[in-house]
Formats: sequence, C-alpha cells, structure tokens
Amino acid sequence: MRLTVFGNNATCPEADGACACYLLEAAGKKILLDLGDASLAKLQQKIDLAEIDLILISHWHFDHMGDLFCAKYQLETRAANGEVMRPILLAGPAAPPWAMAELGSGGVFEFCPLEAGRETTLQGVKVQPFALPHLIESYGLRLRAEGKTFAYSGDTGATDEVQALARGADLFLCEASLRNEQTAEQGHHLCAGMAGRFAARAGARRLVLTHYPARHAAAILAQARQQYPAAVLSRIFESYEIG
Repeated sequence: MRLTVFGNNATCPEADGACACYLLEAAGKKILLDLGDASLAKLQQKIDLAEIDLILISHWHFDHMGDLFCAKYQLETRAANGEVMRPILLAGPAAPPWAMAELGSGGVFEFCPLEAGRETTLQGVKVQPFALPHLIESYGLRLRAEGKTFAYSGDTGATDEVQALARGADLFLCEASLRNEQTAEQGHHLCAGMAGRFAARAGARRLVLTHYPARHAAAILAQARQQYPAAVLSRIFESYEIG
C-alpha cells in the first residue's frame, strides 16, 4: 500500500499548489481520495487519469472535489475522439443535485453512494466511512487492504469519531487547518494539536498532516508534535509506503 500526495492546501490552492488530492495504490488498484481545485494538473504529471480505478470523495466542497468537473470533461473528450474509456467508480456522500446533473452525464463516472458506518468493498479494498462534523455532510475514510489500514480525516471538527477512524491505522492522513490558538473554526476544522492528540490516542503508527496553510506550516508541525512527536507535514509529490 502506497500513498502519494498531489494536493494538500487548505480551502483554496496556493501559488503553485493544489487542494486535497491523494493517490492510494492498494490491492493492485489506483484509488484517488478527493480531487480538489488545481490538483488535476499535479496528478497528470505522474499518472494518466484513465488509469484511476476508484475516486472517493470525502465531501462536496470544491477544495475536495472541484477538479472532478475538469476530469469529466477530459475523459468525455477523449471518448468522443475515439478512445475506449471505461467508467470510473465514484463514491462518497450523496452528491448534490447540481453536481449530479453535470457529473452524471456522458457515462464517465459510475456512482456509488457511501453510507456512514457501513463498510463496503470497492475495487478489492474495504472502505468504511465515518460521519464527521463539518459544514456539510462529510466523511472520514478508513481503507483496509493487504493487511494494512489507512485512515483519512477529510475535513472535520473535534470529535471522538476521529479517534475511532484512526484507531490502529498504519498511516493516518489528518487535516491540520488551524493553529491551536485559532478557535473560530474549530467546530468544523482541526487545529494541529488536536490532530496530534487524536493520532496519539488512536495508536496510529504514523501521522501525516495535510490541509494546512503553507505560511503557518512550521507552527502547525511544532504544535502537532507536542502531542505526536513523529508527526510530519505532507508535501505535494511525496510518497509514503504504508505498513
């Protein structure tokens, strides 16, 4: 099992950056977790979009799914020009009607709604969504394959469900949008110290921080390490072997 980061910015892409996008290679499949704004250009530097077997969306905010529309247009155009394109399985919380109206046309995606708390097997990987507090329906995702466990927080406020999501994970990819002293958004985003605390309490073997503003990276890492000393910051194009 291997994770590669193609976007890790918080809320909106920074200069030469990209929002949430992570490639998990497991069970012989290529699985994307989120495809946020500006991430498609990064992804395509390393992989052909048509190679993706499954896309998991944590929630329907543009910094986590905005480039789905660009991906759809690319694949649709390639099919129109004679390439044989297989539909890509797209799973997550139920998509809003406006998104379904666009993404559901053209036969590019095959939709599979996820249900919080119910583990399902997709492309040979066990996927368990956890309902987490955010501004809209949002899932943390726990994936199991090859005897290894990967957990991804998506966007969330502080809740014991984050600890349940990360329990015993070989790698926990966790948002750290805020410094500890930033309290205004802690109902729907995690501060760095809380990310470290949940990872430590969950017994996660590794903690990789994501969804953070680059200008506060050093402070965020230092605060997370007060709770989880081995925490690291995710970097675009970096890969992590899991397990």
